[in-house]
Amino acid sequence: MAIRTPKTREDLARLLNPMRLEATPFERAVAVGAAESRTFSPAAPKSGPEFTRWLRTVESLHEGIMLLRAGWLRFDPQNLPYFLQPDLNIGLIVSSGDAFTGVTYGNPTTRNPKGSAFARRVDENGKVAMFGRPVEDGEVDVEDAWILLYNERDGLVHLELSRPASMAGSFVDSWSERIIFPPFDLALGTFSYDEDEDEADDEGDIGFTVTRR
Repeated sequence: MAIRTPKTREDLARLLNPMRLEATPFERAVAVGAAESRTFSPAAPKSGPEFTRWLRTVESLHEGIMLLRAGWLRFDPQNLPYFLQPDLNIGLIVSSGDAFTGVTYGNPTTRNPKGSAFARRVDENGKVAMFGRPVEDGEVDVEDAWILLYNERDGLVHLELSRPASMAGSFVDSWSERIIFPPFDLALGTFSYDEDEDEADDEGDIGFTVTRR
């Protein structure tokens, strides 16, 4: 498994640009989702804050990605929102993650169990075909699937964009590649970039870790 840890805006841009993505939609989506989760009183159902966070995160990410005008499309099969870049054959969905989301010292999993719309099949080789591109004759599988995981703790929202490799039951628990974003600081309203240019070399300062699956 490859783990990438961009430290600056430029580092993150270099990783997202080939996917026709930018950091700003993710930054805004995390901020909106966190703010909405705080609109509930203790009298609300316990699931209310996190469910609303997910709804608003997806909504804001949709708005931001569409504004990029980079060819991304949106579909909702079985009420599961997912984004598709048909030219690159990339699929993207949003899910809350566990306490190992956004750190290199643990292996994250999706926080809640996922149904058949989320993971239609994972073959014996761990090759994931999680999404379909609707066409006239049915669907075309999108094998380059990515999941945006997020988890809030200690005043920070930790998030990563990761490629799933396999599932354990109804949870995604294995990844082939992880792009770990700088933590989103809720007090400052921005990613916690390390912008010390003196420490970054000419090729950037993208950390890279390879671990056994």
